[in-house]
Amino acid sequence: MAADKDDASTEIEPLTKAFAVDMTVACVALRKARVETLKKAADKGGKKDPKKPAEPPVVSFVFDPNPATKGRTPTEQAEQVVAGRSWVCWGAHMADKARHVLMKADGKVVWDAKKTMDEDFDAFKKKWGEAMKSQGLKNAKGQDGWYDGDAFHLEMADSKIAKTDERVKACLDEYARLSRKENKGKNEKFEKDYAALLKPYLAKYEPAETKK
Repeated sequence: MAADKDDASTEIEPLTKAFAVDMTVACVALRKARVETLKKAADKGGKKDPKKPAEPPVVSFVFDPNPATKGRTPTEQAEQVVAGRSWVCWGAHMADKARHVLMKADGKVVWDAKKTMDEDFDAFKKKWGEAMKSQGLKNAKGQDGWYDGDAFHLEMADSKIAKTDERVKACLDEYARLSRKENKGKNEKFEKDYAALLKPYLAKYEPAETKK
């Protein structure tokens, strides 16, 4: 079963790429201001923190080309949930309306924005929210602004699919098969949060002796 291609799905990729450009420009400006602040402090005889580099890193953003961050079939989504890289079977990736960006510091991919941006993290989050609004994008919760849970995920508004959708049912069934029959692992948070929804699917793959 292929991921459905809704009419608006073709818009998500250019929007995400434009967002990456916006954030790169914003981070260049933040770095410039920070370097100027450090220079002024040095000119006044201020002491440098030996635990920090002389200057902040050059931060940039690029579109994540990994196929796993693009449109997903129910099977592909279930694999992400089993692996603990996703926590729902109805996310925007399944409607092909979500993409990811990668954050780079001095050319290397980094995952900890708070550590990377250091004193500029609050200003960074503000710029992030502004860039999202400019491109009409939402975070992994379908809301505005920075979201720590899945920070580099971006999606279109109202892009999650209904839990009654056949794609969701197929994903739930595949998750149950992978986690119970194939023993690929379990996503404890997913199973706790959606225990009632998962129950009939898990029961389908329980060993016979467990059902007695």
